[in-house]
This record gives sequence, structure tokens and C-alpha cells, in this order.
Amino acid sequence: MRRLICTTLAISLAACANEELTGPGVDPARPSSASAAENSGPIILRYPGEHPGPRYYALFQRGFVPNDNGWAGIVFVRSPSCVPAGFNLLDWFDAPPTAWACTLTVAGEAWWHDVLVPPPFQTRAHGLGAVPIYFVRWSELQAAIADDVITIGELESLPSLLIGEATFFEQITHNTNQPTNHGHETLVSRGLLEDGRSFEFRYNEKFLPETNEHVFPNVRIVFK
Repeated sequence: MRRLICTTLAISLAACANEELTGPGVDPARPSSASAAENSGPIILRYPGEHPGPRYYALFQRGFVPNDNGWAGIVFVRSPSCVPAGFNLLDWFDAPPTAWACTLTVAGEAWWHDVLVPPPFQTRAHGLGAVPIYFVRWSELQAAIADDVITIGELESLPSLLIGEATFFEQITHNTNQPTNHGHETLVSRGLLEDGRSFEFRYNEKFLPETNEHVFPNVRIVFK
């Protein structure tokens, strides 16, 4: 995850959401927390348009690597070609948020109880037609990140890399400040690999605030 305003990684989200709300593209006329309370409804910010979108490049960071023990899948919500050559993808986002200058591959919305109290309690995203997803052997990726650094160039040089584009992509995230017991995320995607084969990539993720851990009860990566 968890991913607009931040999505599934709830601990990091609290640190970045306030800054994001002051970024380019935010409509100053959006409802205040007071008006939201008066209306007894959520504040919904949509991107692109009302918000610049995710301040990160990919759904990937330390402790968040969806895999089925054979393959790992890395979804790029910004164009991979725009990732700075020296950026460590394990850091998730950089400061200042240079990712905002990169082309979005998804659109979505975030639901807030109060925009002054991050993170949003729910986010939803869908693909814009060709969401880049990198698949690599999990054992190979584990070796590559053993030094706690992986750049876009290192990722793209891994021998097992398969690059796909999701023609269907949906992601729903519930953060830890909503009524259920744990934050959780569901992602479903399917599309074509560069070699012409089709793929399906989906997962369910749960965030455990007690241990600050992301677990993946179900991950499915299939190539046909």
C-alpha cells in the first residue's frame, strides 16, 4: 500500500498529509473541517483536479512489498520514466514532493472526516488505461534490497523483470482511523506484459498498528 493524499501506509501518512494539502492544485474553497461537521458528511478530494495526487511514485517501500513468495509486484502510480535516477524507492516519497511533477497513471479520491487530521479514512483509485506494474522474482528483489537501497535503474536491470500495463486497475484503502479493527487495502489489476502474455495481479493487505507491520493474507500473480 498502502496511496492523492496518502493511502495505505498509515504511519507515514500522518506525517505527509498536512504538507500535501498545501500543495499545488488544492482548491482553497474546499469545505473546512467546521463545514464538514455541519454537513455531517465526509470531505472528498479528487485527483487530478482538486488535489495533485500521490506524492510518491510507486506502491512500494520498506515493509510493503506485495509478493506470493515467487514473484513481487510493484505498481507505479506515477510514470516510472520520471523517477529520479538517484532516488531510493524504499523511501517511498521524497521531500520536496518531486513526484507531483510526474504524470499520474491513476485517478481517485480520498475521504476525510477532517482535512486537518490526517490521514483520510478511505481512498479509492482506478487506472487511467495503462498502469505500469513491474514484476520481479521475489528472491532476486530480496537480494537487491538487502543493502536497503534500490533505484529505478537497479530495479530495471534485474534479470527477471517483467513489465506490464494494467488495462484494469482498482484499489480501495481503509486506514486505521476508520471503524474497522485494522487498516486494510484491496487491489485488483489485469493487463498485458511487454512479451504479449496477459497477467492478473491482486492482493489483500492488512496493517497491524500493534507491530507497525503490513501483512498480505492473499496475493495472486498469474501470467498466461
